Amino acid sequence: MYIIKNGEVHIGDGNIMSNTDILIENGKISEIGKNLNKNGAEIIDATGKEVFPGFIDTLSSIGCMGIPTSYRDNSEISSPLMPEMDVSYSIDPDEVNAQEFYKTGVTSIGASPDDTALIGGKIAVFKTGKAKFADRLLKKNTAMKCSFTTAPKNYYGGKNMQPMTKMGMADLLMNNFQRVKTAEEKDLSTKDKELKKLLDGEINPIIAANSKSEIDAVMEIYGKECKNITLSDPFEFDRCLDKLLEKKVSVIMGNFCSLSRKTRHNMKMEKLNDLIENGNLIALSNTCSGFSEGREVILWSAIDIYRAGVPAEEVIKMLTINPAKILGVADRIGSIEKGKDADIVIYSAHPVKTYNAHVEKVFINGEVIL
Repeated sequence: MYIIKNGEVHIGDGNIMSNTDILIENGKISEIGKNLNKNGAEIIDATGKEVFPGFIDTLSSIGCMGIPTSYRDNSEISSPLMPEMDVSYSIDPDEVNAQEFYKTGVTSIGASPDDTALIGGKIAVFKTGKAKFADRLLKKNTAMKCSFTTAPKNYYGGKNMQPMTKMGMADLLMNNFQRVKTAEEKDLSTKDKELKKLLDGEINPIIAANSKSEIDAVMEIYGKECKNITLSDPFEFDRCLDKLLEKKVSVIMGNFCSLSRKTRHNMKMEKLNDLIENGNLIALSNTCSGFSEGREVILWSAIDIYRAGVPAEEVIKMLTINPAKILGVADRIGSIEKGKDADIVIYSAHPVKTYNAHVEKVFINGEVIL
């Protein structure tokens, strides 16, 4: 049992409570307010410190890569359509431990298939603290990872099988969507039933699409068939704003500094404000093109977005409540609220406003990890 005292508490929804205490009991946030006291509680003095919900890396390959990429257990490539795959069976907790995400405040990750298959399988959310594997798993089957990048055609085209081109990718998706929609339930295979869940809105797609043409194709194909769409790594999102605003598409910004993607795509990061004002959810990730990089990347991206003119607390939402909503776990994590998991990070300064901010204390499930 702990009480974090007198912190500058960033709730995660854009609100800030100054000189505020947080009572942690039984792994949960049990009370938030001023001058809290509880017999037996250990006091953590956060005077002059910034207190945040644990950050969430929305899409991650860490735990599946056999670092340094000796294998890729999140890349099932026996078929371009693998909706029945479940990435939770690929997670190596020792690999997650070695990354020490919590040292940058990341307390949860959305473990995800990579971008190779058109539909690569289901995402799962894990805690990053050193606990029993079963205790780390927050939720399975949170979203379906899909890809309309060049990765599927490059891989399967090299095998001389469909899809070898972008039109082959579109054809394969549309034909299978139509077949599943019109088939009798008794005729559906396991793969078909998972595709039907996607079309029925039981599970939402997160679709990698980098260029304007890829984003346009995704909006045409998935926009007609699926209720809620999230784009990952949409480096040319600003060229498709009208469509994204109209459909209220969520966006996951990956490592746009990798391979100079920000410059190569002439990204206009300030246009994220248009999505924010429209109510579109924006989240951040260390992953780019299905590959995860160092744990610091997510903070570098956050600072870059802040410097482009996005308000600091909107950027904090991209690290906390927005990814929690996209991944369907906002009832447990993503904000500092009574009853939620006590995943809390104490920083020496605001990590979005300055590089000179250091993690001083981390709680995951109410336990001090750092």
